[in-house]
Amino acid sequence: MVSFMIKTIIFIEGKIAKMKIYISGSIYGGTQKIETYKILVKELEKYGEVLNKQVADENTIQNEKYQKDEDIYGDLENKLYSADIIFAEVSVPSLGVGYELGFADKLGKKIVAIYDKNYVEKVSTMIRGNKRINLIPYTDISEITNNLEKIL
Repeated sequence: MVSFMIKTIIFIEGKIAKMKIYISGSIYGGTQKIETYKILVKELEKYGEVLNKQVADENTIQNEKYQKDEDIYGDLENKLYSADIIFAEVSVPSLGVGYELGFADKLGKKIVAIYDKNYVEKVSTMIRGNKRINLIPYTDISEITNNLEKIL
């Protein structure tokens, strides 16, 4: 099987496949950046399939009350396995986001982590110190959305 990527188009055996993007952001750790997640989902959809849009849904916690934790975990794990790239907003500290990034790192996935310098001065050393994570600070989300093609 021959596969290679040109910008955000993936060619597999002569067929065009959409990039699969796993977006990660705090839900249970706090949803202070949910409006940013909404913008990111909308913009990332221009470059591929966003696998877990529920990150940008205010009702995610309520909706998950009707699901088993094991089912949610299994679904997210499958999405992490199938993702071409992990795109994380890490301004709000979150055990879940950290776990997802560690999991993705061990899978050898491409990881982009962004954070709002107006919200947090520094993010965890485990993120800053991992050279396999492309960590990008911003002061306005347009700095990220206007450069997604380069970032991805």
